[in-house]
Amino acid sequence: MQVNAILFDVQSIQKYIFANNKLKANVGASFIVDRLFEDVLCKEIINKLGVEADTTSWLTRSDSITSLPEPVYVAYIGGGNALVLIDDKHESLVQDIVKKFTTQVLVQYPGLKVGATTGHITLDGTQFSADLGQLYKQLKANQFALNPIVHPANTGLTTICDFSGDVADTTQSFGDDKRLVATSFTAKFEAFEAANSRLKIDLFGTETTDWVFPSEFEELGQNQSTEKSKTGINDIAIVHIDGNNMGAHFRQCKTLEERSALSKRVATKTLESFKALVQWIIDKYDILDENLELSKNMLPIRPIIIGGDDITFICNARIAVQASHYLMQQLLSDKNSISISSCAGIAVIPTSYPFFRGYEMAEQLCDSAKSKMREYNAVHKVNESCWMDFAFLHGETAPTLEQFFANEYSSLTGNMHFGPYQVFNDNIEAEKDIFALSKLLECTHQFILVKDKAYSGDLLAHNKVKELRSVLQDNEHMWTVFLEQLRNTNKFMPTVSGWDAFKEKLWAKVNGKMRTPYVDAIELMDYVLPGLE
Repeated sequence: MQVNAILFDVQSIQKYIFANNKLKANVGASFIVDRLFEDVLCKEIINKLGVEADTTSWLTRSDSITSLPEPVYVAYIGGGNALVLIDDKHESLVQDIVKKFTTQVLVQYPGLKVGATTGHITLDGTQFSADLGQLYKQLKANQFALNPIVHPANTGLTTICDFSGDVADTTQSFGDDKRLVATSFTAKFEAFEAANSRLKIDLFGTETTDWVFPSEFEELGQNQSTEKSKTGINDIAIVHIDGNNMGAHFRQCKTLEERSALSKRVATKTLESFKALVQWIIDKYDILDENLELSKNMLPIRPIIIGGDDITFICNARIAVQASHYLMQQLLSDKNSISISSCAGIAVIPTSYPFFRGYEMAEQLCDSAKSKMREYNAVHKVNESCWMDFAFLHGETAPTLEQFFANEYSSLTGNMHFGPYQVFNDNIEAEKDIFALSKLLECTHQFILVKDKAYSGDLLAHNKVKELRSVLQDNEHMWTVFLEQLRNTNKFMPTVSGWDAFKEKLWAKVNGKMRTPYVDAIELMDYVLPGLE
């Protein structure tokens, strides 16, 4: 049976969510995108057409359908897409639904881009997958052909919103202060309370929990600078984690029911993994409270996107690598009958750094990790592996990740950034790979022991650790002199399994290029907390 189909998608999601420097607006924007199809398309448009419609049974349906249960049937919502099927008798509703929905979005949520394409889908047989693939191709072609205007025009004589950069066409109260802002910003900002309530229910099962998620960037537990430590304290981290090869998994689904079932399993796995991370933070709260400046019951993390296989959160920079490591291991575990391999990008930035710029860098770092994943999988003939990359951004930085590393980590010998790093769910497997994140953390931990004077063995002194970074930038003669000085005082570099070549000469050839992991380990010293292992 062939029926009429409308395929919707939300475009430029990240730009819509992160195009503000107000955390409440970022969180509200994510909630708007997450609930757009259920709250606007289904409740406001389809359910008010005056025609029998089924907008919910797809959530629980397990058997294949060969005919529509109602004249209008919402067949699937997930991943920023919605598929609506309409029988031939009501074909005239196709254009009506598209027009009403896109108009409603434009009025209610300025700045949010929604795409749509129409066609036909065969419900029975193997033709369904091919028909759906054709709709996705049309949708992608429409993105390049159509560029809808979703913001009020800036004439050059209008006031600009300080938070979004759009035309300020309304006002918003901030306590006792009232500011001129863009309508697009107001819609996001006012969605925060609903988003916060939904988050507590999702993660704790109730809105009345004592634990509090930050509503401002300044509430993540950043420490005030002191005479002893002027750097690595007032920083936050933007973490972007994305599942690997999920598009290929969904393309293998031959029916609507298979696609819906996979979507629900992935969403459940992602949410349960993040719940485990929040519980891990609560379990370690004594350590966090001792090292961070947190208000009572304030969690040093705020999720912004938890959707499908896509997770983006901000947190105190000093827990970013360890928290991301734990979350990726939870995703990789086979709990909930599904394992999701993923890649992560972590951008560490000052609290006042432009947020969208920081997010863009986190996304580029995630792409860098995915490039390494594809390279590793091809060489080792495996289907899945997990990788993480990170960068510390302070002051003006280059627009691309490649330029940033070239400017900040270049030396006479090569690039001093050793990442991306591989994340394993098993310490035995991690022993086999020099790029294992656990090895970097072990090296950093040994450096911290020396810094905190908690070690009296043969590790190099803390002043030599600080000197090491400049030595690594120099030539081979300076490495040799440095290592000779250590040997003369019966001191040595950290012992890390598989890093013997680096311990012996500081630099070593890896895959045809000279590499060193020690600069990353030195920089991480201010960004990991002992006791969170």
